[in-house]
Amino acid sequence: MPVTEYSPLDAMERSDAARLAPLMAHREANNPDDDKRDGVVGEDDGRTYLSVRDLRNQYLDYINSKGDEIEEQKDSRRYYHGAQLTAEQLRVLKARHQPVQIWNRIGRKINGIVGVIERTRCDPKAEGRDPKSEEGAEIATQSIRYVCDRNQFKNTIEPIVLLQGGIEGITGTQVVLRAGDKGDPDIGVHDVVGDEYFYDPRSYRFDFKDVRYEGIAKWLDVDAAIEMFPDKADDLEGLFVGDSDLTTNSDREIKWIISTTRRLRLIEHWYKHRGRWCWAFYVANTLLDQGVSPFVDENGQSESSFDMFCSAIDQDGDRYSFVRTFKGPQDALNQGKSKTLALANARRVISEKGAVDDVEIARREVARHDGYVEINPGKNFKIDDSNPDIAIFTSFTDDAKNEMDGFANSNIAAMTGVGLGNLSGKAIELLRQPGMAELGPFVLAHRAWKLNVYRKIWNAVQRHWTAERWIRVNTNEKLAQFIQLNGVDLDEWGRPTLVNAVGALDVNIVLDEGPDIISMMQETYDTLKGYQPGTFPPQVLIEMNPNLPRSEKDRLLKMMQPPQQAPDPVADTLKRLQIEHIAGRNAKQASETEKNLAGADQAAAAAAEKRAKVGQMQGQAALSAAGFVRDTLFDAHKVMAPFLEQQNAGQAAMMSRPAVQGAPGAPIGAGMMEQMGA
Repeated sequence: MPVTEYSPLDAMERSDAARLAPLMAHREANNPDDDKRDGVVGEDDGRTYLSVRDLRNQYLDYINSKGDEIEEQKDSRRYYHGAQLTAEQLRVLKARHQPVQIWNRIGRKINGIVGVIERTRCDPKAEGRDPKSEEGAEIATQSIRYVCDRNQFKNTIEPIVLLQGGIEGITGTQVVLRAGDKGDPDIGVHDVVGDEYFYDPRSYRFDFKDVRYEGIAKWLDVDAAIEMFPDKADDLEGLFVGDSDLTTNSDREIKWIISTTRRLRLIEHWYKHRGRWCWAFYVANTLLDQGVSPFVDENGQSESSFDMFCSAIDQDGDRYSFVRTFKGPQDALNQGKSKTLALANARRVISEKGAVDDVEIARREVARHDGYVEINPGKNFKIDDSNPDIAIFTSFTDDAKNEMDGFANSNIAAMTGVGLGNLSGKAIELLRQPGMAELGPFVLAHRAWKLNVYRKIWNAVQRHWTAERWIRVNTNEKLAQFIQLNGVDLDEWGRPTLVNAVGALDVNIVLDEGPDIISMMQETYDTLKGYQPGTFPPQVLIEMNPNLPRSEKDRLLKMMQPPQQAPDPVADTLKRLQIEHIAGRNAKQASETEKNLAGADQAAAAAAEKRAKVGQMQGQAALSAAGFVRDTLFDAHKVMAPFLEQQNAGQAAMMSRPAVQGAPGAPIGAGMMEQMGA
């Protein structure tokens, strides 16, 4: 049965103040029977959604299967924050009068790893697979960057995700839809708190793409839950007055509600059912809301709103973080430092019985730096040398410290023999690469997670951005450009047409990461600094320094401009007179030039007129000559006419005379020629 989408704004009233609600639901409208919110708990019509009982069993399956993983996450958080000794260990140290020593190198190490990876971050970039998709790829790139900037992805979300991945081993984000001011929803990105996330325990992939369900379990005050779901106020209140079947079992009741503080465990459950992802909100056996996922991938397949990844997976399928690797050396460091300090502050005495009158007084005096001990005559009494023991424990602690510092060592500030001030940014990055190699799996998982987030953002933009909007594109720190999406314009025939309709763009794209502009500027700045002083003006170095804000750059550049001198009235007058003199001279020259040009034009016109007259005279002369020739020919014909008539008559008489018999015929005129010749 096809899914009919209803308006995204219909669900905005149930906004998620606690970052739990997806804020967007696709429900099968015109099919009220499929809405399970008012159905019987535990029933499933087998068509659309799973029952609350099935969802609750999935969540409890995670809790029961991943107990060791959950406890390790708690332990990892304690180690990162410096709470590395248990209550029993503290009690033993106190009984031994041994000082507590916690040298928290785990926190420093994880912070260093996060900082190194943060330096390699890049901006999202979309690339077209064919020429037709190039324009769409640019729109996709700017749209993704716009959403990331609106959600402070680079400055807030990504560092938190990296830090949580280093501490707990599981981290990621959730993409949600918010009520926008353009008539369509805006896209939001939230980091997921590690101890609130649950997933399918059968998953073995770093990116959790093989899960059948996942979600968030969060403790909330009942009042906050009622604000989110006001139509379920009676059901939520009923959980605390005995309406829930879980109140008969104290162990299960603790999992879902805390009666004394009126807190309850609210579950946002995303699951895959019949080929599509659905979501549901419930507490214990009370269903609060449910729907179909509004997110699809580039192939149109339904997907969850979560994008998660982990640091490492062990042989049992449990996720773990760097803390598991650092815990042994950290414990050895703490215990070794504590023991070394105890040995340095204590004195071991070897004596014969009766050497002192009071053993406790002698022990206290020996421990003091200015103590005084009276020894009975004839008795042996000496203070044992503890320096060999101190050296042994010091060696143990040094080994533990070196073991932790050697992992993914990228602290080049501790290097000796090389001046960091003489190294370029590229050289410093090359020095970090050996340490980065040990972080390979974590770095690759982090990069794959970012690309998944970028793809999900673009898919959501294509699907849900339907209203006209403008997105800002910063080409540099001073110039801003805007791209219009879903706009209306006129084509060449004057007909309305859509401009950059993201839902109709043929953007067959592959998301990649482009270079970070700040990193490129830093590299350029380091390169320019390596040249000999004076090669470039100071203004160039100031402009290329990425560590200076734009306002500070403008202030420094303004200060470096040459000072303006006080105005001199005499000089201004002379300058004005000089300008007026030059202007008058130029006006005179312009007038003379115009006069000369006018004379030249007049001369050219006269010459043209003369040429026209000469041509006319030449034509008349030609006509007169032709008439003269014609008249002459006519007069000559009149003179020759009589002679021509006489000649023609003679020729006619000759032709009429009979020919001489036997004489051959002669051609016409032959006899006359002979006579003339005789």
